[in-house]
Amino acid sequence: MLKTNYAKVSKVYDKNKGRTAFPIDKDIEELLSRKEEITVLDLACGTGNWLYCQQSQFSDKKIKWIGMDASEDMLEHAKEKGLDAEFIHSTAENLKLDTKCDLIVCNFAFHHFEDKKKALTNIFSTLNENGIFKYRNVEPECMKDWWVYKYCPESYCEDLHRFWPKELLCYELAKSGFGKFSIKREYFETYKEIEKLYENYKLRDASQLAMMDDKIYQKGIKRIEREIADGVKEYKDVVAFLEIKCEKAEH
Repeated sequence: MLKTNYAKVSKVYDKNKGRTAFPIDKDIEELLSRKEEITVLDLACGTGNWLYCQQSQFSDKKIKWIGMDASEDMLEHAKEKGLDAEFIHSTAENLKLDTKCDLIVCNFAFHHFEDKKKALTNIFSTLNENGIFKYRNVEPECMKDWWVYKYCPESYCEDLHRFWPKELLCYELAKSGFGKFSIKREYFETYKEIEKLYENYKLRDASQLAMMDDKIYQKGIKRIEREIADGVKEYKDVVAFLEIKCEKAEH
């Protein structure tokens, strides 16, 4: 499995505004209706965008915020946002906290975990009873026309190694002890200007592009440039999202 160099990605990550905005997390509201004080872990928090958005919505609540990431460079950018949070440099496979969590979220990062089974075991053991784990990511097998895969098809093949399909993920979650599954899938199809795609491709902030070697990456650049030279003005873009929410119910 290829790895993404987040020391490079961290420098341009927040330039993609689609990564900086998150809606209010309704599960935090639900947990606060049960308990006066909760602990929330953003696992693989990156530059802290999810934490920043949630903390601004729940600034008057008793919440202990924790951000954990395997990249020191991404964490440094998260710390610059002035969040009232504890940041920990660690992998999911080595997840170990002195406190239990009521909510653990993992946004667009699970595919990076090298030992996914161990990561799920750690997540389960880190949650309080009736705590919630929430997974959100793209579904590569449902979005073969995504612009990244279109112009760098080699990255699609790599993602088949990195991503667990929904059925396998749910199976392994259940084996780890999780129950009360809630699954949400979204599919979006839009048309965008190819010049904007060209600029996004050159930014190389998507892990799919960042992990490829320069020779393969440059092939994608040439594919886009050929289409622009041929007069192509726009392209069809698709993206599929998968969200799985499950609870820890100990017996």
